[in-house]
Amino acid sequence: MLRILVASRLQGVFSAMFRASRQKKKHGILIKVLIALLAAYVVVAIAGTLGLALYTLLPAMVSAELLWLYFALVAIIAFVFMFVGGVMMTQSVLYEAKDNDLLLSLPIPSGMILLSRMLSLLVMAFLLQAAVAVPAGVVYLMHYAPSFTGVAFFLIAFLFLPLMAVALSSLLGWLIAMVSSRLRNKSIVIIVLSIGMMMGYFALLAGFNERIADLVTRGQTIADAVRHALPPAYWLGSAVADGNAFDLAYFLLSVIIPAVAVYFALSLNFTRIVTRSSVSIRSRGKVRMQNARSPMAALVLKEARRFFTAPMYMLNAGLGTVFTLILPIAMLLKPDILTVLLADELPGMAEASGPMVLVVLCFLAATNFISAPSISLEGKKLWIPQSLPISGGDLLLSKAYAHMIICLPTVLFSAAILGVILRATPFIRVMMFLTPALLTVFQALLGVAVNLRFPKFDWMNETIAVKQGISSLITMFTGMGLAAGGAALYIALLSAHMSVELYVILLCALLAFMSFGIFLYLKAKGGRAFRMLVA
Repeated sequence: MLRILVASRLQGVFSAMFRASRQKKKHGILIKVLIALLAAYVVVAIAGTLGLALYTLLPAMVSAELLWLYFALVAIIAFVFMFVGGVMMTQSVLYEAKDNDLLLSLPIPSGMILLSRMLSLLVMAFLLQAAVAVPAGVVYLMHYAPSFTGVAFFLIAFLFLPLMAVALSSLLGWLIAMVSSRLRNKSIVIIVLSIGMMMGYFALLAGFNERIADLVTRGQTIADAVRHALPPAYWLGSAVADGNAFDLAYFLLSVIIPAVAVYFALSLNFTRIVTRSSVSIRSRGKVRMQNARSPMAALVLKEARRFFTAPMYMLNAGLGTVFTLILPIAMLLKPDILTVLLADELPGMAEASGPMVLVVLCFLAATNFISAPSISLEGKKLWIPQSLPISGGDLLLSKAYAHMIICLPTVLFSAAILGVILRATPFIRVMMFLTPALLTVFQALLGVAVNLRFPKFDWMNETIAVKQGISSLITMFTGMGLAAGGAALYIALLSAHMSVELYVILLCALLAFMSFGIFLYLKAKGGRAFRMLVA
């Protein structure tokens, strides 16, 4: 039974991106190739960056007779990857899975259901860990010939390391579930914690090369700190580097015992956790008058409410709005940050701070793809909007309008603040409002149109429809390509032939033209196609 539960969960996760909806044929080979190339690029980029840093670090650690610290740091980095990724997945896989009620109604022990979910998280943790452990092992093999004991202990140690990450991420997910169940809007708790962890993660990665250099120069001091503050990391490093069997045993006990304890603690409360109904705060003894809304306003409000009550939807599809707000705040705190960055990375471009900020704003706007999974999220309830006495075109446009209403205020706010901070020309200041706003409108309309072509209604969890839908990838990378690719095209080929002002005007005209074309399509032909969809 346990094998069947784990297999069904993993099959749903790994096949979600490639499985077609029932009314569609399977995705073509081109789509699969593009997804495979994207996945390969992400893996190679992460593994390559870490590999280069570790390639610099390893000889310094060996010369300082601190080889154990190399493997300890690899374990710490891998743990951070697994823990952050695990927290992101715990809510949807463990506590808010759509089939929890069904499985609990069957004669299956709740402890077995929990174990199957934790094992699924463990498999995902192994994949995240591989992005760190594999490059670390390859770098070591490039420098030295390992002993049989070292290889064996390396494999054993990194086989059991994910237990600690899964245990702690499951425990934190439990605490989040307990706190959020007592709040009216639990999304706020999840969003704040998730963004906090992400910002901490990005802060850790920022200046990674400088931290590597600091490790090299202060190796012994850092080694002493790791030995005393993180004994499991020291035991793992010592076991692999020195072949110390006792340290390997200590490490295994330090990860197995907490994992088992967390499992039994959660198994005793699993049914109560997943069946806990959220406490809703209701007004008593008051009658509230509701203003009459137009059908379009009601549809837009419904789409916005869906977005703001789904934490994973917000984190994946609308995170660009957060960074759009952070950008002007960061430049207020450190006005010269952009000039320093441009002077280091793009010599000669530091004076073009206004156009470069315009590109950054457009890029951030392109990372929002709220409308892209909006049709897929109707799921098995697709028949409800289809049965409304409203044109299909208006139903589709309401999804695009919700995207615009959510994203445009942050874009306009950021543009207003940046226009004051930067010493840009009046024309560039106006374009800071217009260009990212037009890209946001284009992104909103494009997302609905692409999702109409590639809907996914057979998801097990809303996160799958948001993160792994083809429409989300196409929409996001199209917008990002227009922002980054448009800037690269001008710098490489057109800067000598036309002014930046003329180029931005042409880009805005192109965005307006494409947006109007998609609008007309959704209003007429797209609306008829929506009526024909089958979930």
